[in-house]
Parts: sequence; structure tokens; C-alpha cells
Amino acid sequence: MLKVPDHQVAGHQAGGGKLGPLVDDSGHFYKPLQSDERGSQEVAFYTAFSTDTRIPDHFRKFFPVFHGTKLLEASDGSGLYPHLALEDIVSGRTHPCILDAKIGARTWYPQAAEDYLQKCLKKDRETACLDLGFRISGLQVYGNKLTGLWKPDRHVIQSGSVDNSKLALRKFVSSNPSTDSDIKPDCSFTSTVYGGPDGILAQLLVLKSWFEEQTFYHFYSCSVLMVYDKESILQGKNRGAQIKLVDFAHVIDGRDSDNLQDTCPTSPPGKQTIFINGFPCKNPNSIAAPDFKTSKLTEPGNTDNFFGSSVTLVTAADFPGLNTLGLSIARTDLRIDGMVSLHSHPRASELFFVSKGIVLAGFIDTKNQPFQQVLAEGDVFVFPKGLLHFSLNFGYDFATVFSVFNSQNPGVVEISGAIFQSDLDMIDSMTKGFLTHHIGNLTLNKQQFRKLNPII
Repeated sequence: MLKVPDHQVAGHQAGGGKLGPLVDDSGHFYKPLQSDERGSQEVAFYTAFSTDTRIPDHFRKFFPVFHGTKLLEASDGSGLYPHLALEDIVSGRTHPCILDAKIGARTWYPQAAEDYLQKCLKKDRETACLDLGFRISGLQVYGNKLTGLWKPDRHVIQSGSVDNSKLALRKFVSSNPSTDSDIKPDCSFTSTVYGGPDGILAQLLVLKSWFEEQTFYHFYSCSVLMVYDKESILQGKNRGAQIKLVDFAHVIDGRDSDNLQDTCPTSPPGKQTIFINGFPCKNPNSIAAPDFKTSKLTEPGNTDNFFGSSVTLVTAADFPGLNTLGLSIARTDLRIDGMVSLHSHPRASELFFVSKGIVLAGFIDTKNQPFQQVLAEGDVFVFPKGLLHFSLNFGYDFATVFSVFNSQNPGVVEISGAIFQSDLDMIDSMTKGFLTHHIGNLTLNKQQFRKLNPII
């Protein structure tokens, strides 16, 4: 028989005509799918995670068991509605004490729209998230047979300061929890619940070690549930404290990180008050066609410099439509004998397309083996991610090259500046070394090569 859980301390709760989770007597917890992309995202995570053989069992135990999805009568009376069928974490516990903590100093995901981002940021600032890296979303503590269950208003708990959060953690392991400020928590269950080799702190450290190493998933806005049964401890039938991660509507697969929406143009720049991996999305209502066009590569760059070259890189910071697409573009202009010295892109491979002129391009692999090739108009060369590479004008006229990178922010590490502090003698020697081309066992300089290849 389905019923509304009486142990829920956070999240959307059923009752009063509202859609919320249900439980049954067989140990299952049924969470209604959110109607937007968050619902499908959470189903996708549970489906993938439950069959992912890369996850060790001693880490998998920190996640609820997934039993698929089911169509059930919704708690709001609207009829059949899809639900996630999950393990009921508190099933079998007589008087469970539960604490729900939202993880992270930031609780929004990279592709979040600006209005949602600002909503989350406001809530994070009003709670202990920024100071502690988490906030307590709700809790309930069983006192004893006389006092019963203590379940403070979750809105009061969520808006608590750092000191109030610490106080809530002490009350969670006390036999005398109360909203009365004159009653000091006795913390009588601290060593049993938090301490020991199987306590909550030890479990959190194990989970932390996995998060520090795994790259399979990017977790945003998840929660950790802490559960123990006080009566079992007092009767010597301690099942032990347990933690579980829940709420995976914003988990992104680390293998591809596909978009969660059609487009996500970069939000207009302003005073930076938040720092995220990427850029926040523009308000969907203000997205327009010009967001997906740029003219920054139409004009040649200034080549009046020591290297005789100019590189114009356009990323999502300059071209809003690129945001979250994993792409950026560049234009390289080379005067006669101009060159782009050794550099690398730590976050991207580069497709190098010669639009005009003749260009010698090459890269050096991790075995210090060089690969270089003379490119004519229309030729394409590829520089693998992270490898040092160069290009120089090998013809008698200006050359123009367009590049595409498989990252919206490829990064640039210049060997001359990073290692040699712009040593001009080193650059001159390096340039002379590149002005060669190998044919069989012969090494020809630029002029000799042209004599054998007059069409170039």
C-alpha cells in the first residue's frame, strides 16, 4: 500500500494536493519525476550508474538501490505519473534520526539559465553554503518516548548561519534536542554516530576519496542523507549510522557532458560575483540570431611584430553562441617568413585549415619526434591535444589560416614565455631548425625545397 513518507525532512513533499514522494511496506521509495529535463536527467543517471562496472562496490553502497521506473497514482490525485523506484533508506528503522545536507558551495549546474543560477546563488548566499561548502536542508531527531520526535521547521534550518549549522549537527546526536536555546545539547551519541571506523565521518572520508579521483560523472546540487536509529543504539541492536547520496537531477556524464538544452549563449558580461567552470547561460527569452554569428575573423591581424604573425582566437567569451558547444575558432595571419612559435593547447586538439598561401606546420610528440608538413591552399592539418606545435609561412606571399578547436576555451601555453623567458637567441635557432623539409635522407632548407617544388 502506498503512503506519504513521514520521515521526509527536505525536498518536495506530498500532501495538500501537491506532488511528492511515496513509500510502500516493501522498502521502496517512489520519487516522482520532475516534469522538465531534470526528470529525464535523473533517470539517465540512475540507469547508467546501476550498470556501470567501473564503480567499485564499496562506493556503490553510498547510493540508493535503483529499481527502475513505475507508473503510480500521483499523490496530488492527477492520475498515473512516472516515479523513480528507489531503496527506502530508513525502511526497518523504528525511530530514524535523519539529516539532509545539500553539498557544495554552489548548487547550480553549468548549463543553468541565468534566472535559475541567480535563484540558486541567492539561496547559497543566504545559507551556510559559501562558508561551509554545504547547508543543512532539514533534520529530525528522536528524543525519547516522552519527548518523541523533534523536527524543526526546515526553512529555519536552511537559513541558519555557520554557528546554527554547527548547533544543528550537535543536536542531531543528542538525547535532548530542542528549539529552546537554554537547553544545551548533550551530544551523548557523538562517538557512536560520528566516530569510529564505521561512523559517519569515516564513511564521508571514503566517499570523499572517490570524488577526488573519479571523472565518470560531474555531480551538482546533490544531497547526503545521514541516518541512524537511536532506539537500536540504546537496546544494543545498533544497525550503525549510514550515509547515502541522493538527488541526481543535475548530474552530467563526464565522458561527453552533452548539453541539457538546445542552446546556451553566454550571459552578457558584468561584475563577476560567481566563478564557475564555463559561463552562465543567457536568459532563454532574450536569445536571438546574432548570438550565433561573429565577424571577429573577417579582418587580418597585425603582423608587424618580431614573429611576423598574428593569431585571433575567438572563444565563448567573445562569441556567445559557442557556450557549452565545446568549440572555438581562430584566424592566423603570417607575413612572408612569419611564424607562430612553439606552443600547445592543454584543453583541445586543433584543425588547421590553410585558406591562403603556403604554410609549414608541425608538432612534436611525447617521444620528442617531430611531424611536419608543407600545406598548400585548402589543405588541413591536425595538432593533437596538448602537444607542442608551430607554423610558419613557407611561401612568397602572405598566408592566412583558420583553426577550429574542440573546446570552448582551449588555452595557450607558449614555450618561449613559459620556459625560456622570450630568449631571442633560442627563438632564432628554433626558427632556423624549422626551415627545413625532409625528403628521404636529405634535409633541405627553404630555398632548396622550393627549387625541387617550383609549383610551391
